Amino acid sequence: MNNSFNPVRGFARFLLATLAAFASSMVVNAALAPFNPFQGDTGQAFFRLFLGSSMIVGNLLLFLIQDSRLHGSRLFGLTLLAYVGSAQLLGHVEMVAFNFMFGFSAGEIVFLVVSQALTALLFVPLVITVAGKWKAPAVLPEDRTGPFLPATRGSFLIRLAVLAALWYFCYMLAGFLIADPVTHDYYAAKHPDLASINSWLPILQFFRGIAWTLLLILGVRIMNRPLRESGLLVGLAYGVFHSAGLLLPSPFMPAEMRLSHLPEIIVSLALQGTLVVSVMAWRKREATV
Repeated sequence: MNNSFNPVRGFARFLLATLAAFASSMVVNAALAPFNPFQGDTGQAFFRLFLGSSMIVGNLLLFLIQDSRLHGSRLFGLTLLAYVGSAQLLGHVEMVAFNFMFGFSAGEIVFLVVSQALTALLFVPLVITVAGKWKAPAVLPEDRTGPFLPATRGSFLIRLAVLAALWYFCYMLAGFLIADPVTHDYYAAKHPDLASINSWLPILQFFRGIAWTLLLILGVRIMNRPLRESGLLVGLAYGVFHSAGLLLPSPFMPAEMRLSHLPEIIVSLALQGTLVVSVMAWRKREATV
């Protein structure tokens, strides 16, 4: 098998993956413009943000699936689940939970959920097309990840619970080392009773930790890279998907806040991705599937 890199083909794939992400966003944005509840002169800002983030997000999703052993509708369904879960769903959960700080109306939340879901429904199949993954290859790629999940349901559930708890540790550690005191001071100035979230935040993050762990396992399976690197790579990819709106300056968040949240999200998910493969693969030689 010839694995040599063709720069022309590589550049063409880069452009096509960028176009897939950008066109999906712009088409949905134009189609839903009459229903857009967000007002203001933000057209150029949205255009720059969509174009710049598309160069990264489009090619990152292409990287995630290009070596996959999956293809066709199965690859589409699982990749759509991984992308929507990491880029949108878990962000929407926090948006609703912290809406007392953001102040979105119900109509604005519904618009964001629907528009982003429609974008994903266009974006994911286009990237699969760029990757040439709709049809089964003549020779199936080797399994580069190998077995790493515990063979018994009980062992899997115990490790899932441990990883959900570790997510809260990653979440708080990244927030403490990177985002504080900028984010704390920003939100505390708007909401003096910010400390009240401590009564329910661990519970929320535990369930988000379960979801992140399952999504990371799915990403590792899709990616088909060596296990030691796949957890980190999928975690980094999910971090970028989740924080795509923070990749470039925009009028929607102060620069200091954006530059605090962006590395906080990416670092926390990179840590969690590394922990997921480490904990799930622990003693994998004894009994794994």
